[in-house]
Amino acid sequence: MPTPFRANPRRGSPLPPRAPRPGARACSPGRHWAEAVASELEREPADVVAADFELVGALIAAEAAHVPAAALVHAIPWRPTSGIPPRGSGDWPEPTPRAIARDEIGRARWTEIQVAQGLPSVNRARAQAGLAPLRAPFEQYDLAERVLVLTPAAFDFAADHLPANVRYVGTPFDDAGAPAWDSSWPADDARPLVVASLSTLQQGQGPILKRVCAALGHLPVRALVTLGPALDSAGFIAPPNVLLETFVPHAAVLPRAAAMVTQCGLGTTMKALAHGVPLVCIPLLGDQPDNAARVVARGAGVRPARDATEEQLRGAIHQVLTDPRFREGARRFASALAIEDGTQTAAEELEALAGQRHLPEPPVG
Repeated sequence: MPTPFRANPRRGSPLPPRAPRPGARACSPGRHWAEAVASELEREPADVVAADFELVGALIAAEAAHVPAAALVHAIPWRPTSGIPPRGSGDWPEPTPRAIARDEIGRARWTEIQVAQGLPSVNRARAQAGLAPLRAPFEQYDLAERVLVLTPAAFDFAADHLPANVRYVGTPFDDAGAPAWDSSWPADDARPLVVASLSTLQQGQGPILKRVCAALGHLPVRALVTLGPALDSAGFIAPPNVLLETFVPHAAVLPRAAAMVTQCGLGTTMKALAHGVPLVCIPLLGDQPDNAARVVARGAGVRPARDATEEQLRGAIHQVLTDPRFREGARRFASALAIEDGTQTAAEELEALAGQRHLPEPPVG
């Protein structure tokens, strides 16, 4: 079995031993997705099919039905791309022979895994739909009319080349109109607010989040720590300056936050940066190390190791709060985001595809 890629130790702790291999979830079409979408298109014809990029079967069904398709990409990098380190590595591009070779080998390995594990199922679904086989599963994206990457181009690393159908549209935020959050701190409490949130899902974040709580207890801050439904507050000891909550909408607190501790899920990362909030990045799995690498490369945060001690975490939070360069880096990115509307841009791209439905070519002879 191929060995999972691991993050560079000098940039943080390795991925967990059972973390998904880079690209392991991408290109898993599920023949039932192709069948279900094809059936739905027969029942009620559509002008456009917009599908999660991991549901390759939906893209196959759209191609077979001659309906324009858009793949919605919510993770970066989403395919092996020259100039960008491979998914899951947590690295960023460096103009050194060693780093260039590292990235080339990583991308080749990623492709190899997909060809071995994803291509057979992709081609089975395509054959069932009456389509020609592909040489690599990522070619399915090249056949879509659009690939909409749900991040700003300014966040990603620059690729040497992108297919003509790829658009960076920005991140659609889903918490507009979130209810207000009333804290128990007095309105005149001038201590900086630090928000800590390490996923609402169970990702093994309990031990590190407990150390984050302890670290916050030794800093002159107010701290809001959200546990999500995955963690029980009974297992946490909250210092006097730390408030534990199950859930608080990010939009309700980020405008007031001075820093955020996060696992670097893409949505949370984009929301924090949109408010100019610098980050302490503690990626746990999946694409989180790659998001963290982009935050650090943009000067908008730091990345302590996942096994960082309480003292090291305290130092990382203190650094982000007191070094103005991190706030400036986050604000630069906020300025770039302010001129984009991910929801509107994505909608416009989909509307542009409407009416472009292809008619099947007549049979020869």
